[in-house]
Parts: sequence; C-alpha cells; structure tokens
Amino acid sequence: MPAPTARSSKTLELTAPEKLNDQHELDAFDSGEVTIDQYLQRKARKAQSTKQAVVYVSCLKGTSNVMAYYTLSSGSVARASVMPKSRQRNSPSVHPVTLLGRMGVTREAQGQGFAIDLLQDAIERALNASQSIGSSAIIVHPLNDRLSSFYIKYAGFIPCPDISPITLMLPLR
Repeated sequence: MPAPTARSSKTLELTAPEKLNDQHELDAFDSGEVTIDQYLQRKARKAQSTKQAVVYVSCLKGTSNVMAYYTLSSGSVARASVMPKSRQRNSPSVHPVTLLGRMGVTREAQGQGFAIDLLQDAIERALNASQSIGSSAIIVHPLNDRLSSFYIKYAGFIPCPDISPITLMLPLR
C-alpha cells in the first residue's frame, strides 16, 4: 500500500489490513483525534473479544506498529430509513446492515491515500460478508462534515437524514 505524499517527504509502506491481534502495538497511535486514538488503545481489543466489532489494522511494513485501522460490526435500520427510497418498496420492515465504525490513520501516515485504501477494504469485506450473512448496506456516522464529504466523494455514500443528520448509507446491491 505505498503512496506518495504531499504532507511529508517520507513515503510509508503499510501492510494490508488484518484482524487485530495481541501482537499489534497500539500505544503510539496518534491520529490527531482523541476519540479515535482512545478507542483503538483502550476499547478495540475488548470490543473484538466480545464480538461487538471486528477491528482491522494496517501496520508499518516490517513492524507491528499500527498506523491505520477501521472497525466493522452488524446492525439494522428500519425500512423507512433505507436510502435510496426505491429500496424500501416490497422490503422487510427491518434491514440488516454493516456498520463501518471507527476509522483512523496516524498523523505520520495521513495524506498518503491510506484512508481511501481502508475504505475500499472495508467495502470489499462488507460485500463479501453479505454473500454469507445478509446485509443490504453499509452505514457510517462520520464525526464531522469533512469526513462526510470523504465518504460521499470516495465511495458514493448517501445521506440518511431519517436515521440522523450525520448518518450515511452505501447500498450493497
């Protein structure tokens, strides 16, 4: 996953995303967003062990230092909240969905395209999983407008104001 950067002169190479395990080093993770950092450092392993989420991490190549991560879990939304509205017709009252939860990239790795790579990996995993376990969409709750624009621009997520003002949905069919 190497990519050139405009932010620093140092090009980093990260490993492909893999499931978080006990060998991964989390303490130095610094994305610049405290809630993203604290989730990874304090809650991610427990969330994964209790099956509340699966955490995928990318490390600096040749190390176990996590430089980027995202989480996936399952959820559901009411038919009335499904977007686009055309997907509501003749459908169940509740739709199973995949939740793209926390996602972060260290400051050192930001600006090199890794967030786009993570997003693509998460979508591919959700699509593959939907072949075995029903899921009609991916839902994300971005922290701010900048992140909303990112999800809309790079993956075509659609706003879902019926769920919340910040929720976005990407249909999987």
